[in-house]
Amino acid sequence: MKNKIKKTVYILFISLGFVSCSDFLVEEPPTFIAAENFYKTAEDARNAVDGVYERMANVYGRRWMCIDLYTDDIVSKRGNTFTTPMATHTVTPSFELFDDNHDVYFDWWIGIGRANDVIRNASEMDIDEAVVNLIVGEARALRGFYYYNLVRAYGDMPLITNAANWEVPRTDVNVIYDEIIIPDLLFAGEHCSDGLHDGHITKWTAKLILSEVYLTRAGKRRTSTGEFVFGEATNYALARDMAKDVIDNSPHSLNLEASATAPAYGTAWDANNTFSKESMLEISYLPVSGIGNWMTREGRASNNGVNYWGKSSDVPVLYDKDGNDLENEFTVEQLKFPRTNNAGIYLPTPHLYDAYEDGDERRDFNIMTRYDVPNGPTYLTQPMFRKFVDTDVLTLVEGSDFRYADNNTILYRYADALLIYAEAQNEADGAPNNEAYAAINEIRNRAGLDDLTPNLSQEDFRLAVWQERRCELAGEYKRKFDLIRTDRLTNSTSPINIVWEEEQGSVSTLNSASTDFSGDILWPDNEWLWPIPQAQMEINLKYGWIQNEGYE
Repeated sequence: MKNKIKKTVYILFISLGFVSCSDFLVEEPPTFIAAENFYKTAEDARNAVDGVYERMANVYGRRWMCIDLYTDDIVSKRGNTFTTPMATHTVTPSFELFDDNHDVYFDWWIGIGRANDVIRNASEMDIDEAVVNLIVGEARALRGFYYYNLVRAYGDMPLITNAANWEVPRTDVNVIYDEIIIPDLLFAGEHCSDGLHDGHITKWTAKLILSEVYLTRAGKRRTSTGEFVFGEATNYALARDMAKDVIDNSPHSLNLEASATAPAYGTAWDANNTFSKESMLEISYLPVSGIGNWMTREGRASNNGVNYWGKSSDVPVLYDKDGNDLENEFTVEQLKFPRTNNAGIYLPTPHLYDAYEDGDERRDFNIMTRYDVPNGPTYLTQPMFRKFVDTDVLTLVEGSDFRYADNNTILYRYADALLIYAEAQNEADGAPNNEAYAAINEIRNRAGLDDLTPNLSQEDFRLAVWQERRCELAGEYKRKFDLIRTDRLTNSTSPINIVWEEEQGSVSTLNSASTDFSGDILWPDNEWLWPIPQAQMEINLKYGWIQNEGYE
């Protein structure tokens, strides 16, 4: 299935082409195909909506993880000047974190422009109504999802549903939620396909995202004018009920069987288990330069375990997962990954490592320090996120390359539904019920842990759910947004431990984080939101745009 879907999408990418970021919000809208020469058949409409998906692959292939940089989960390697402004919290509207090919702000907007084109033109096609609704449903789900990410990261956005009208002011976030995000996802929840996720958004994908939208709206945020506000608590009940619908009625469930290279928890990222029954929004990449996943390079500090495992000439003592001595005779240098290309932009913190309970199988999968090839060698590495890497690239499988790795990125899973339900139910009803406990225990038991302590207070259960979210969803683009909506962004990001010690498996003290960040810099209020890019502001000053508060 993976190869078939990838082949289809690859053909679409070539035929549809790309749009320059500079084309956004100018007088002519950024269209990617002439409607009058297209939209003749159902296949045409399918090709068009698949072009809307392409922007999602571009964003998540390299840059969106920057949203979580310098939370308590993720830092960059020492001396990485690329991320220094984020480390020192000196981000400006001109900060060149995102180059022209990987700019998340403009990529989301290109996706919205394409979605608007599909929604308008497909709705007018003289084909089966169910097919039209399916195509429009996917386009609307994508438009809602893109807007959802934009308003969380940047605040007020222009409300644009007509490709011919791009000259508009920024609109309040709440209006965007009420008129775009929620209606789009509700429509998709009625008209998209009813099966397992196969690379296209289903009704269950839309409902899961919508449950998170409601959870987000109930929490705290900072407005574009600098105010801190909380959402309506009634959203908790909406989040609870939507997540419960996914749990009770969708065909999805947790993966419970381990593979040769991963515990049950990690099998969703197994190359042989793409689009598993747990996966609910997964991006498939192609082994083709320019359309591959760069995260293997971005999420890797080194090709060896020097300092963490010892000096190059040291012979580390290694144990298998059952604690048996492997009687290793190889040095750290001999055990290193053969591939050398690495950037170290997204690295796990020791603080995250310490968040896991003893015996939690998620820790050693999420924070990878070694890789055992079945019936092959063992490789050692400094800590990195396992979810980000294609092990074929690391172990030099023929034809693999970091520039076009084809490891998939998973954005939403069935585990999200369990966690959202447990949190929202506790908040909506004032105390956890048996079903909320069952949801959390299902996740904990899969990770090799005992049931959660029964009869917890609302506050203690709340803290337990937050803890499970951090451990379960580590490296899945959710940490900063979680800290914002639960009003923990400042307290949870300073101070943090960024030095690997023997307690985290290191044989010596290892500071793998940026030298510009020592854990004593408070997260500034303005960086609860990113600034609108300066180039965008200059284009739209005549439409009354004002920069987010706190940025010059």
